[in-house]
Amino acid sequence: MIQIPKHVYEKFLRFALENANPLDPRNWKECIGLVLGRITEDEILITDIVPIGSGTAVFVDITDYEKVFSLILPSRINAGEVIVGWAHTHPGLGLFLSGTDIRTQQMYQQMHPKAFALVLDPTKISKNFSGFNIYRLDELRSHPRTVDYYFDEYFDFLASRETLTSELYLVPEVPVIISATEVSWNAINIMLSGDTEIPVNQPLEVKLEINLPFCQFIRVEYQINTENLAEDPFPMQLLHSKTIYHEIISSGTLSIFTFRPKKIKPTYIRIKNLFLSDYQQKLQKMPDLCLKTQIKG
Repeated sequence: MIQIPKHVYEKFLRFALENANPLDPRNWKECIGLVLGRITEDEILITDIVPIGSGTAVFVDITDYEKVFSLILPSRINAGEVIVGWAHTHPGLGLFLSGTDIRTQQMYQQMHPKAFALVLDPTKISKNFSGFNIYRLDELRSHPRTVDYYFDEYFDFLASRETLTSELYLVPEVPVIISATEVSWNAINIMLSGDTEIPVNQPLEVKLEINLPFCQFIRVEYQINTENLAEDPFPMQLLHSKTIYHEIISSGTLSIFTFRPKKIKPTYIRIKNLFLSDYQQKLQKMPDLCLKTQIKG
């Protein structure tokens, strides 16, 4: 069993959020750290997670002993603290060990059979779930299995994430972004507009707009489904499989799409899987939108 103090969890969560701003998922980066602790016969007590770095593909090379051990004060080693594993993040990707992660974990378990990998995805955090799993590899050193852990005290994981997010990404010049005003989803209006009738060979322009009752951070995500459109100007199959995101603080136009119908028959543009979320990560499913345009010869 592995014990984790609350302050260690929040320290690594802060490091994760510094590299994965919940308000800007386009620039998320993975980050990594060394896990220190004390090993007893019955359990491992984690004492610290030391941040190392961040990037698109990160791992700890434990063969670089000078760099690794320079992160640990001699006094801590004398106090019985050792490297018990490593921690890294998969922001928005889920909890698993990749092929590279497995090879890294193999090195750690060669160093100590009880060494482990902690994987955190901040988007998976809920009130009662920490957002991470702990893994070791089986005897064949190739198949990950989860390891049980517990905290030294009970607390609300989601509240911790929201508090740290507010501390890191408070924007004083636009205080309404973190307004305590409750979002009324029924007061938010999203509209899909465009010509209901156009001549053949004329491009069809479609506009997606949103009206908010007051200035407030809102994240919009959706997918587009179309019927009777040519492959140009972009592959329809790519558009259909893509989830589109917008982050706004006021009413306005979200997107303007231009399509080219391929036949003289009705053309349909549908906005589906439409979700809204606010600064506190509250999620609301919205009704699908549809625009029908008749193509005239």
